[in-house]
Amino acid sequence: MARGRSSLAAFLLAAAAVFFSCQLRKVFVPSATRVDALAVQREQAAALGAVLTAAAAAAVPAPVLAARGEDDEEGFDLRIIVIIAPALVAVSWALFNVWRVLFRQTVRIGES
Repeated sequence: MARGRSSLAAFLLAAAAVFFSCQLRKVFVPSATRVDALAVQREQAAALGAVLTAAAAAAVPAPVLAARGEDDEEGFDLRIIVIIAPALVAVSWALFNVWRVLFRQTVRIGES
């Protein structure tokens, strides 16, 4: 025998959903005096934020450029070679191994 759905259960579920949604509306809406207090608090927070932002901007030190002599030459920066050299060694070693194997296989194919 197949069990049928009860229309009473569906009705009770819908009624409970409506009841709780009405209750939630009452919980999340503040009273009028509370709304006024929140508005004043927001204005004070905005004013304080503006003051703090201005103070933080004023506290940032200005950059100071180093004095440069007229006879200073910059020269070549060796850090470039220090950074690129290991990569060049790795690439050359990999190419050496690949071409060596390719040459051996070509010789073997020619012998067959």
